[in-house]
Amino acid sequence: MGDLVFLTGDFCSGSTLLFTLFRETQEYHCLYEPLHSRLKEYLIWPLRVYEHHYFARDYFGEFKGFDRVGELFHPEWAVANLYLTAEDKAGDLYDYLSYLIETASTKRKKVLLKFNRATFRLPWLRARFPEAKIIHIYRDKESQWKSMVARVQEHQGREDVGQSNPNWEGFNVGGWCEDLKTVFPELAVEHSKTGFERFSKLYERSLAAHRAHSDLSMEYRPFCRDFDTWCHRMFDVAGCRTDPAVLKHLVVPPENQRRPSVQPRGMSISAANLVDRFGRKYAKARVRLEDRWRAPRH
Repeated sequence: MGDLVFLTGDFCSGSTLLFTLFRETQEYHCLYEPLHSRLKEYLIWPLRVYEHHYFARDYFGEFKGFDRVGELFHPEWAVANLYLTAEDKAGDLYDYLSYLIETASTKRKKVLLKFNRATFRLPWLRARFPEAKIIHIYRDKESQWKSMVARVQEHQGREDVGQSNPNWEGFNVGGWCEDLKTVFPELAVEHSKTGFERFSKLYERSLAAHRAHSDLSMEYRPFCRDFDTWCHRMFDVAGCRTDPAVLKHLVVPPENQRRPSVQPRGMSISAANLVDRFGRKYAKARVRLEDRWRAPRH
C-alpha cells in the first residue's frame, strides 16, 4: 500500500510529539508503539497520559477493533531479537505488522506506525515494507539522558534510581545492550563504568542506524525552534497535505517545559493512582487468562 509512514526514534526523543502532530491532521490512522511489551494490557486498561506529552490523548485508542492483536502479538519483541537484517525472516513479526497495516488502511487510506523499538530493525522494515516512508527524530545525547533519568525518578519518587550503574535498566537501556552485545560487543556491561557511558554507546549506534535507513532525520530542538520549516519538510516526505500552521500550537518549546520536583512517596496514594493500580492488576490478570485460553488452540 502507499501512504504508509513509520515514525521512529529513541525513548524520550520527541517521537510522541510527531505522533500527536500526524494524529491531529486527521489524515492518518495512527498506531502508537505496536511493539510495546504491555500492549495487550493497555488495550484492556489504558495507559495514563504522561503530563509532558502535551496535547496527547489515549495513546492506544486507534487499536480499537483490531481483534487479532492478542493472537498475533508477542511481548518479547520489545526486549529481544532487536537486531534484524534485511535478509532475516521474522515471519511472525511480519504477519503482525501486516495485519495492523491492512486493518488500519480500512479505516483511513493513510497509515502511520510510531516506534521506539524499531531502531535496529529498520533494514528489515525497509525490505518488507519498501513503500513506507521512514521519519526519524532524535535528541542531543545529554538532554535525552537527563529526560530518561528524570522520568524514572518521577515514577519511583526518588533521586537515586541507579542511574550511575552501568547495569541501569531505565527505559530498558541495560536489557537492550545485553541483547545487542553480540552485534556490538562494546555494549557489554564490562566495557562501561557508568550508566551514562553505556547509554552513550547505545545512543551513538542508534543514531547511526536511524540516519542510515530513514528518509528524513530531524533533531528535536531545531524542529521545535523552526517548526514551520521542519514540519513542512516532514509532511512533504510523508505526503501529508495538512498546513503545519494549524498545528503549531501543539508544540511546546523545551525552554517552556517545566518538570515537577521529585517528591518522595509517602503512605498515602491518590484515588486516581489507587484506581490505576487496580486497573493494571486487572489487565495483567486478564491477559494471563486469555493467553492460557489461547495456548491450547495454537
